[in-house]
Amino acid sequence: MVGRLRMLTVVVVLAGAALAGCDLATPDQPVPVSPPDPAPAAPAPVAPPSPGVRCGPRPPGAEQPPDAWVRFDVTERQLEAINSRLWEVLCRQGLWRKGIGFRFNHDEDGTGYLVEIHPGFSGLSARQILDRFLGRGP
Repeated sequence: MVGRLRMLTVVVVLAGAALAGCDLATPDQPVPVSPPDPAPAAPAPVAPPSPGVRCGPRPPGAEQPPDAWVRFDVTERQLEAINSRLWEVLCRQGLWRKGIGFRFNHDEDGTGYLVEIHPGFSGLSARQILDRFLGRGP
């Protein structure tokens, strides 16, 4: 009987020790939940510098009349090639300072891309500039 009493005492003590660390809640009092740690805010994307910042300012008189823009339909692969050579052609070849303009967008259907080029006073045609962007020209 003493052995059973000792065993019962050990069980009660162990159960009490286990329950002592628990925060028991009644149905009327829900257990408060601490909010999760907030995720670190992602830094705002930085816009790439404009050609004027990367290539320098345009000289006076390098404005682009609206009627001289030429439109080309291009594939996604061609647009990637243009983007990879854009700064080479605009800055290193000096065409930005000669007043050329470049812009791109999705076509009207949203299934392809279009590129518009203004030759400025570069002495090149819009097609020659496109060829340079595509890596086909000097």
